[in-house]
Amino acid sequence: MSSALWGENVLLIDDTWATGNHAQSAAAALKAAGARTVALVVLGRHLNRDYGDTSQYVEQARLRRFGWDVCPLRPWSHAGRD
Repeated sequence: MSSALWGENVLLIDDTWATGNHAQSAAAALKAAGARTVALVVLGRHLNRDYGDTSQYVEQARLRRFGWDVCPLRPWSHAGRD
């Protein structure tokens, strides 16, 4: 484990958001390196409803209540996984 990040809070800034996979992987790597918490800020994102499954994801997200512990793209809770 890296001592440089041990117990630190990290702000991860991303310039795009498609599936969230890259940001989630980066956050997991930072946590594995010892970060206490990782927050993510996305600077901008345009959703093209005609691209892939985007329209489906948007409609599914609208049906769910917002919660910090729930992934907007997947139905399972992430509570307690810190």
